[in-house]
Amino acid sequence: MKDTKEVVLFFHANSTFTPIEVVNEIKKRYEELGNPFVLPENEKTGKLLFLFNENPSLQMQCTREHFTVVCDHTYFDKMTSIVFDLVDTFGEFSCEFKRIGYISNVFLSPKCIDKMKKKFLKCEEFEGVMEFNLGWHRELDIKDGSINCWERMITDKRQFKDLLCQYDFNTLVDEEIVLEMKFIKSFFKVADEYIESRTNF
Repeated sequence: MKDTKEVVLFFHANSTFTPIEVVNEIKKRYEELGNPFVLPENEKTGKLLFLFNENPSLQMQCTREHFTVVCDHTYFDKMTSIVFDLVDTFGEFSCEFKRIGYISNVFLSPKCIDKMKKKFLKCEEFEGVMEFNLGWHRELDIKDGSINCWERMITDKRQFKDLLCQYDFNTLVDEEIVLEMKFIKSFFKVADEYIESRTNF
């Protein structure tokens, strides 16, 4: 399995934009996405409006509620600038985001499974345990407040042989933030440093 990162940007409730205009602007900025798939709009806000899925390394999709970016290692170092660029893109159409979520899937060698158990668990309680799905939540401090962090350690031999370490960061539900470059940099810096510290077995 390959490591992936996913970012979800949540629109303000009163955000309005014309999908084809946004699509054309994204195509200008990211030619490597290929051709978009644009759906006719209907009244259901959760329905997909458009999708870029020709490039397996970088994909984007949009509903009236949120915009999602999924990438592989090719774009990991560019994630901060991609998010800022998308904020700028939608800003051209007077459309803003109120929250951000960031999911990182890190696949580690099966050799790390026992190391993970020794680090996070009372090993005597888990002797003979072959499969597990552990998760916990905490808040992390960033320069402008706090963010949620859901951390999961997962094995599933039917789907993959590795240890999956999944990290789900997001801004607090009751706090609307301003997605400017300073905040975006702080958000990703804290999240990525946390991931690195937790996957160092």
